[in-house]
Amino acid sequence: MVQIKKIFAARSEPARQALARWWGGIGCRISFFLSAAVILVAVLAGAFFHWQGRKALDAEIRGRALFVAKGLAALTVDDILTGNRFELYKKITSPFAANEDLPSGSDLLYIIMYNHDCELLIGRSSTEVFFDSDSYFYTIPSGRNAVKEDVPLSCSNSSVTEPVFNTKDTGVYDLILAVMSGSQKVGYVRVGLSGQRYAERFALIMKKALGALLLILLVGLAFGQVIAMGITRPIQKLSDAAEKLSRQNWDVPLPVTGRDEISKLSHSFNQMALTLKQRELSLSRGNKDLFLLHTAGLDLMESLDLDALLVKIAARAEDLVRADTISVAVVHSSDLVLTYLGVFGNKAQALRDRVLPIEAGGIYNWLACYGTPLLITDAQTDFRLKAGEMKELGIKCIMAVPLWSSNTMTGLLTAVNKKGGACFDRQDLRLFTVFSNLAGAALQNASLYTDLIGKMNELRNAQEQLVHSTKMAAIGELAANVAHEVNNPLTSVLGYTTHLLKMSDLPDPAGRILGMMEQETLRVRKIIRNLLDFSRQKTSWMHPGDILVPLRETVAFVRGAAESASIALREEYNGSPVIVNMDANEMKQVFINIMNNAIQAMPGGGGLLVRLGMANGYEAVVEFADTGVGIAQEHIKKIFEPFFSTKESGTGTGLGLSISYRIVQNHGGRIEVESQEGRGTSFKVFLPLVREQFLMQNK
Repeated sequence: MVQIKKIFAARSEPARQALARWWGGIGCRISFFLSAAVILVAVLAGAFFHWQGRKALDAEIRGRALFVAKGLAALTVDDILTGNRFELYKKITSPFAANEDLPSGSDLLYIIMYNHDCELLIGRSSTEVFFDSDSYFYTIPSGRNAVKEDVPLSCSNSSVTEPVFNTKDTGVYDLILAVMSGSQKVGYVRVGLSGQRYAERFALIMKKALGALLLILLVGLAFGQVIAMGITRPIQKLSDAAEKLSRQNWDVPLPVTGRDEISKLSHSFNQMALTLKQRELSLSRGNKDLFLLHTAGLDLMESLDLDALLVKIAARAEDLVRADTISVAVVHSSDLVLTYLGVFGNKAQALRDRVLPIEAGGIYNWLACYGTPLLITDAQTDFRLKAGEMKELGIKCIMAVPLWSSNTMTGLLTAVNKKGGACFDRQDLRLFTVFSNLAGAALQNASLYTDLIGKMNELRNAQEQLVHSTKMAAIGELAANVAHEVNNPLTSVLGYTTHLLKMSDLPDPAGRILGMMEQETLRVRKIIRNLLDFSRQKTSWMHPGDILVPLRETVAFVRGAAESASIALREEYNGSPVIVNMDANEMKQVFINIMNNAIQAMPGGGGLLVRLGMANGYEAVVEFADTGVGIAQEHIKKIFEPFFSTKESGTGTGLGLSISYRIVQNHGGRIEVESQEGRGTSFKVFLPLVREQFLMQNK
């Protein structure tokens, strides 16, 4: 017995191992999911057909009842109106006679006729006729199996005009249909049908359908197993071959017998094994190319001169891919136009003579869109190039690689034609792509070096300007001292001149000349005072105050000059005090300078708006908007510079706005200007509110 058990265990061991592999492998999962899918489809299909069958059965019974009721309603209109029960009896008997010969029994249970008041006229079943029904119920037999149903003979649907169906628990379909004569309702016909015969026939059909579904289920399960085996066997072969391949056994081709996915996978596996073998053979060539790239990178990084670097790039590229012509093109950031930076080789002169590079059309657009290196093996038929030009230039194949700087394409490195008449291949493209990275880095370094030289020149120029500015500052200080010394005797000259004009009655030429001397002396004194004010810092007496007070005083002071110049002066204040920390006299000077400039900008008259308001919740803003000639855009940035003026010579010193700007800055504010030539100018003076005013404004 023990010997028999050992023999049985030995023989059953392979089967157990195969079963264990199947149970834990993909075949078991495929079989399970296919079986589950077949069972689910069978159950859903059975449920759907059963639901559709019940729906069709119900529609057929209702249609038959409606057919009988409508036929009787059409035949019995006159009899219901006259109350002729005899004729009604004959007409309701004929449907029962037509169903007497059915082997399964009649499905028509009863027909009842009512008048328009829902009073029973006559009723008939397969065995009885009845005429009265106050509370009468009738038991109705049907066929071989009697259906016991108590049917109330009273009519309770006297208001209906549409067919009314009532389905009872015993399967009886009860229909009440109004009998119409034109648009007048004259009575009702009531029909009762049994669904027993239809239900028996439906049950028989469902049994057959269930058997068919079971058969389909069994066949589906069998096919599922076959499909699972057909899938798992090739996969097992692939697994065994992959295991051999992991041991570097390259000669493991799998047989490919079909066009299905498994066959394609086997073919791909064979190609992978062949590719791995070829890769191993190409390692020696790769090492050689790597050495060339390393040498080229060291050589390119040594040069910072752009012209020398371009020559080295062309020489190294020619050695690496044996190119006939090498070109380097750059993309100008301003207009994105591609131009040659350097072209070297047999076709260099022909390419330099072109208005645009050959890459400027389709090749540039392709690289700009996709950003990947491009290999064109037949340049004379490629859609990105012009065939006529390529034939004329004798160009057969092209490699173009983008040059990048900070994720931006800055140029192209292109190789044209391969020496010896051959064409570039994918290996050449890979080497050329790596080399382009080295070349791009070297070009970027050269560009940075060139920019550095430019920045150093700019720094040198800035230092020279700083020295010049220091000299000008010294000259300004000297001029201020001179102006201070000149101011004293000038005051005496002005005093004596004014005294002579008031005390003596001089003849016209002498008096006129003396008057001109007084006016010119006054103008010289004004220039000297402005120069002194600008050159020295005066101590301001700052204290909180209402900015509206000096503003109104300034407007009142200037109003006469504005009206005499035909200028409409308009003020917009809300009346509330606006408290800022200020020197009232200095702010008056600022307002007077701005308003005088506005009046002078409107020689033919116009309008001047003075507005006081708030900005940002923490600043007071005083706006002066005129309708004058405006300021040119190129002059707006210069109007606050000392001695800058757009007025005619002799009418301005160029110091008014400079002094005003410095005063506002000393108050912690700023001046903003907006202007359009021919439409006017707006000056806005911003001053910070005092803390209490700021808190009140926020509340």
